[in-house]
This record gives sequence, C-alpha cells and structure tokens, in this order.
Amino acid sequence: MATQEQTKPKPRKMRGVGTYEGDDFTFRPCEQGEPTQLNVKTCKGGKTYETTSEKKPQRVAHLSCPADTADLWREYTAQLKKLGIKPLTTPQQPETTRVVKENGLECYLNEQTQELTVQTTLSLPTHFRNWQAELLRQVQLVVRRLPASETFNKTINNLKNQGGTRNV
Repeated sequence: MATQEQTKPKPRKMRGVGTYEGDDFTFRPCEQGEPTQLNVKTCKGGKTYETTSEKKPQRVAHLSCPADTADLWREYTAQLKKLGIKPLTTPQQPETTRVVKENGLECYLNEQTQELTVQTTLSLPTHFRNWQAELLRQVQLVVRRLPASETFNKTINNLKNQGGTRNV
C-alpha cells in the first residue's frame, strides 16, 4: 500500500450556473471570453491607453490632470508621450502659453517674443470698498504663482544665460 498523499486542488471561484434537480446539483461554468482590453499601456499616475476588443476596435486613452492646471494642452501631450503615443504631424502650438489661472487671474507667456501678459478680473460690486486691497492681492498672487511654472522658469533661465538685454 503506497502512502502517497493525494493533494486536492485549492478551491477557486468561478462564474457559472448551478442547478438543483432533486438531490442532485450540477454546475456549468460560463465560457471564458476574450479580454475586453488589449495592448494596455500604463504610466505613472494611473494614465492608461488600450485597444478595446469590440466588433469595431477602438483605442481609448484615460488621462487626468488637476482642475487648476494652467496649460492643459502641455499636460495632456506630456502624458500621451509617456504612453508612447506620438502624432504623425506636430500639432500647431499656441503662440502664448497660459502659466497661471487662479481666482480671476490669468498669465500668458509668449516664448518667442519673451513677453508675459497678465490679465485680471476684479468684481467691483463685490470689492467696492476694498478694491485696492483685492488688486494688490492679485498682484501678489502673480508673484507667488509664476515661479511654480516650469515654462516661465525655463524662459527666465534662458534670459539669464544669454545675459539678458536691459531696456534703459
């Protein structure tokens, strides 16, 4: 008599249909289908790119960025590049890039002419008594937010390295 232990397979969960007929129980597993997502690529932050396996396959990209991002175009194209998606032709970049957008304040940077445009909206009915303080707050906001912009910092550093022309 052989003393070999018979090992039972571990229980696993399966989808299917179970049927009771009197005291008998039968189980019929569901057929395994094709995966619904093919060629899935992911990058840091949960961004994904995949091909669906429908009758007419589609390519789907899931991108996300913070709601207060100043330059959505640059953020999304950076994510697409990380996923390995490159356009056949280079899309036309806007002349100016928004580097700040917050509380009625927008700053646009034109890298070719190296000019910064600051636009602000001040609600006078809301701030009729302290409009000066509100305007000063927005100017301070510009000074605090611009250093956080990579595009702005790159332009400033390029100017420093070139010796920067000064208008006197």
